[in-house]
Order: sequence, then structure tokens, then C-alpha cells
Amino acid sequence: MTSNNTSLDIEDTERPNDIFGRFLLKIVTYLAICGGIVLVVIVIINFISIAGRTMFGKPLTGDFELVEMGCAVAMFSFLPLCQFKNGNVIVDFFTINLSNKIKNSLNALGAFLFFLVASFFTWRMVYGALDMFKYNEQTMLLQIPVWIPFVPAVISFGILSITCLYTSIIFFKSALK
Repeated sequence: MTSNNTSLDIEDTERPNDIFGRFLLKIVTYLAICGGIVLVVIVIINFISIAGRTMFGKPLTGDFELVEMGCAVAMFSFLPLCQFKNGNVIVDFFTINLSNKIKNSLNALGAFLFFLVASFFTWRMVYGALDMFKYNEQTMLLQIPVWIPFVPAVISFGILSITCLYTSIIFFKSALK
């Protein structure tokens, strides 16, 4: 789990050294596992729909609605772990020859900006979910309330915000060493 680009503490060891970091790692890992389970359920739904279409001429009604909601929930579930493990795509063409101190400073700034964006999205998604609940917005075929998949997405984005702030602090501390 080591990286050639940075000297981030959470990359150099399997687990973070601080209690909050270990707790956060467990949370983001469990969240990603839940996202993986959702993806397995999506595969099963697709299999049942394709098998029904092929063998009986009748696909599963609203399968695309379930797949759409499930993919969104799963994708949001993976974001905090990706941020925690520093797994986001980085174009290091301009920074490849910089010192680790400068790279960690830039990574801290990037993680903090991501924290601001994730916090803004979390805030706005809460209001979006409340509006969808208030106006009883539903999917077309299955009539599933649209706010339901928003709940795990908002929770995931909230955890992503916390993770971004945490990684920003860790990068900043690494830059000061």
C-alpha cells in the first residue's frame, strides 16, 4: 500500500495511527462493502430480467429503474474509501519532480477543496431528498419513492466530506514534517 508519489501516513501503513483514522477506515470500508453487495444485487436483477426476457419473453418490470438506483447508491458508497486510500486519479505531469513536501501541500489543498465540494453536495442533496419526499416523487414503472436511494447517497456524501477533511489534515501534517 505504499505510493511513490507521496509520504502520506495513511498510505505508508495498513492502518492509520490515530483512533479517529482507524474508526473512519472501518466506516468507509463497511460502506464500500455495502456498495459491493448492492452491485451483486444489481447483477442478480439483471440476470433475472435477461433470463425472463430470453426464456419467457417477459423481462423484469422496471429493471432499469432498480439498476439505475442501485448503481447510484453503490457509486456513492465507494467514494469515501477511494478518497481515504488516495485512489483518485491524479495527473502528476507537472508535479512529478517536486518534493514530497510540496506534493503533500498540493494534495492537502486538493483534499480540502474536495471537502468543500462534497460538503456543498451533501447539503444540497439533503434539500433535494426532502423535496422529493415532500412532493412524493416516484419512479415511472415501479412507483418507488425517489427519495429512498437519496438517503444512502446523502450518508455516503456526508462520510465523504469527513474523509476529505481527514485526508486534508493528514496531508497537511505530512507536508509540515
